[in-house]
Amino acid sequence: MDERQFRAFVSIAETGRMDLAAEALGYSQPAISYQIKCLETSLRAKLFTRDSTGARLTTQGQMLLPAARAVVTLFDSIKQTFDSRDATKTVTTRTRAAGTRAAARTTAVGRPRKPVEH
Repeated sequence: MDERQFRAFVSIAETGRMDLAAEALGYSQPAISYQIKCLETSLRAKLFTRDSTGARLTTQGQMLLPAARAVVTLFDSIKQTFDSRDATKTVTTRTRAAGTRAAARTTAVGRPRKPVEH
């Protein structure tokens, strides 16, 4: 089981259609079907009934939905934590680099260097 499988599952459950879920997630419809097939194999459970009008949750799918939503929320939270940390790291790195360039323009006692005359 992985993030893509849970995202596909939740998206299909919310839209009721695999093609709409695929479009929302930026995948092809066969890719979404494959994700669900893998999830169903892992869980040894049929999660959807499929027909020409779309996909409906089975009883087992209904039981899984709250946990799957929680898993997707947890993945989003983890990503947000690291995205925030990376943004802070980028600002810190830029500040240090700017400070290093400024330090290179001064002498050891903090006075600006005189230009070298040729």
